[in-house]
Amino acid sequence: MSRGLKILIVICLIVLGLKSYAQTLPVACGSDEVLYGVIGNNGNSVFDWEVTGGTIVANYNDSILVRWNDVAGVHYIRVTETNIYSCVGEQLEETVMVALPFIDIGLDVGICRGENYEFIAAGSDVTSYLWDDGSSGETFITTESGDYWVRVEDEYGCTNADTASLTVHDIPIVDLGPDTTLCDDINGILFDVSDAGISFDWFNGDIASSYTAYTQTSDQEIWVNVTDENDCVGSDTIVIRFCGNFEIPNAFTPNDDEYNPTWEIESLFVFPDVTVDVYNRWGERVFHSDGYSADKYWDGTNQNGKKLPMDTYYYVIDLHNDDEPIVGTVTIIR
Repeated sequence: MSRGLKILIVICLIVLGLKSYAQTLPVACGSDEVLYGVIGNNGNSVFDWEVTGGTIVANYNDSILVRWNDVAGVHYIRVTETNIYSCVGEQLEETVMVALPFIDIGLDVGICRGENYEFIAAGSDVTSYLWDDGSSGETFITTESGDYWVRVEDEYGCTNADTASLTVHDIPIVDLGPDTTLCDDINGILFDVSDAGISFDWFNGDIASSYTAYTQTSDQEIWVNVTDENDCVGSDTIVIRFCGNFEIPNAFTPNDDEYNPTWEIESLFVFPDVTVDVYNRWGERVFHSDGYSADKYWDGTNQNGKKLPMDTYYYVIDLHNDDEPIVGTVTIIR
């Protein structure tokens, strides 16, 4: 029997069909894991996969589990089959549209007690909103500290979420004390608010951390705004009442010694418009002063500088602050 040469001819013809076991192509949602597979020509083929815009988290040869990235857009799945005869088929490419709505409610923020904050959901490709309290608007207003989130959905049912924290800061505590009456024109009252904040705005435009009030010509309202490191502002206001009671000496001794040489009336210097007039028993004016400070104190002389005799004189002090003039007597003792 003659022998003949047997020749094995392998014809490579591979046709693939890409299929999805998880959802209907082409839409997938960002961050989702989706199973994709192919139907090969026999059970012994080897499949080489390539994915753009996603990660193959499991490879079962004829199928892969893909985790899509958080990047919306058109991506590709490519696969090539090699059969048991080392025949390589044409690469098959399918398009997958990955959908992911964009959402941003901003950075973590802080507000001051008594204020409210409005979170605004800046998004695109969004068809619905769901906030953590169940509301569904594009904005959310709150006055309390906490973590707040919103979840959005697009037309394909794909979802995304964003979270931000709100911190509510207490306002600085500023206490100037109760309303008071100030009669001490030497020492005054010191108001120190340095512990309350880092910047200060007083009623008179001063920006120091403290203010000293002295005797005033009338009731005075004093206020201060204090701003802390969180840009929160606290304030307080008090009223300093005009003392109204002067210690007016009823006698002095201008006799060329060091004791009581002038008629000294403390606190009158704070009244720039005050006038002081002194009259003798016959109603003649012997002294007049516009304003009354140390350099204007009456020294017991008349308006011509002549020493007046020991006697009782009558004074009229007009503060020019809408109060009635103060009248009384003063005696020169020599």
